[in-house]
Amino acid sequence: MVVAATPYIYVDSDADLLSACEYLHRGTQVALDTEFMRVDTFYPQVGLVQLSDAERTYLIDPLTIHDWQPLQSLLVSPRVSKVLHACAEDLEVFRHWLGIVPTPIIDTQIAAAYVGHGLSMGLQNLVRTLLGVELEKGETRSNWLQRPLTASQRHYAALDVSLLLQCFAELQKTLKAQNKWLWFMADMQVLALAKPAVEPQHSYQNINNAWRLQGLELVRLQVLAKWRETQARDLDKPRSFILKDASLIDIAQNNPKHMQALATVQDMRPSSLRRYGKAVLEQLALANEGFAQDTISMPVALPLPLNKAEQKNYKKLQACINNLAKEHDLLPQILARKKELLALFERHRQAQAFMLPSTWQGWRAELLRQPIHDLFNQL
Repeated sequence: MVVAATPYIYVDSDADLLSACEYLHRGTQVALDTEFMRVDTFYPQVGLVQLSDAERTYLIDPLTIHDWQPLQSLLVSPRVSKVLHACAEDLEVFRHWLGIVPTPIIDTQIAAAYVGHGLSMGLQNLVRTLLGVELEKGETRSNWLQRPLTASQRHYAALDVSLLLQCFAELQKTLKAQNKWLWFMADMQVLALAKPAVEPQHSYQNINNAWRLQGLELVRLQVLAKWRETQARDLDKPRSFILKDASLIDIAQNNPKHMQALATVQDMRPSSLRRYGKAVLEQLALANEGFAQDTISMPVALPLPLNKAEQKNYKKLQACINNLAKEHDLLPQILARKKELLALFERHRQAQAFMLPSTWQGWRAELLRQPIHDLFNQL
């Protein structure tokens, strides 16, 4: 079944926003979504906010409203659960734009994974599976900052939230029937916690192949990555618009000493060379001097890839997780993320005392602590 045009109320004034939020505050749940663009900026640029209680759907225009206090109050109200689908980017939008993290929150994509619908299930597929409704997705990549928005854009945006509470109602029934409701809600509480932004001096840790660098090369990479991160945030430009990861690695390894040498760096664009070349050479000089004079703190070296023997032991860890997940009717990725398992294995590799990841709390720690501890004692 294809949904016909969904009724919505377009909100483009402070007074209308106040009225909408006062109405939605009367309920206990509200579906929430955003449309934003992030083509040539570091931070997402919000183009529309959608809210629905399944009876009324509101499209809120952020380009014409000035007083956001009513929306902020609604989004942090402990009495109203905010239901989103695949919420990570939406939370980032609200952190940067309004300085808040909506709470309490429900993520229907995670709920779907809990009850066996697979990881990263899209909203269109979720609505089809749970409600037998076919959503149109023709405006996914359209320009949400243009005005006026087209009728097609508005229809698409309204559909995204109009059926979300119905989906969650179905998921909630299944979660409770499978005795996973309390587990799911515990994860939702953690998900709503504000996550601090990565410190610029640690941004080198997210660069591909950074593990290949040691000593002075790693110092250079850390200094350059910190500079790039600061520039990207200050200028509101994507990191790759400043310098690409491959360029940072090349520069850190080969230490170019003048503009001509810098021009030969991998993936170096002429525009980046003109705008940032001098600053890059200055940062390199600071890194080299700091290392030579022992006035710069050595960055933490990144874990090396697992060798063949270690891969065998890591597979035992994965098998342990898989067995526990099967026992409790969960996807292994819900029980433990790969990043967490690698961090666990790295502690064992470094002969450090056994310690569960800080992200494993409550029910997850109770399920995993003893089996994982016993496994490491056998490796």
